[in-house]
Amino acid sequence: MQTHYKITTEPHPAERSVTLWLNGKFSEDSIPDLRQSISDARGAHQRIFIDLSEVTLVDRKAVEYISDQACSDVKLVNCPIYLRGWIRQVSDED
Repeated sequence: MQTHYKITTEPHPAERSVTLWLNGKFSEDSIPDLRQSISDARGAHQRIFIDLSEVTLVDRKAVEYISDQACSDVKLVNCPIYLRGWIRQVSDED
């Protein structure tokens, strides 16, 4: 699968939080960039939100990673119904 994605970061200093917007096709190849963005936010002691409203396609490894993050301290927002169901299924398998 060819990867076409974009991660946009919007810090919210007053709230000590950051929103990571994922856009496009998100695959296993994209995980290191997202992992780094999450790590940076954790290092800055920020609450982390991932906005999935613009994700058009994901692979299983990406869903597993996103599901793992959602089970820890990351909040998923604007998650499409198809993706929410898949994330729930993956988390139920664990």
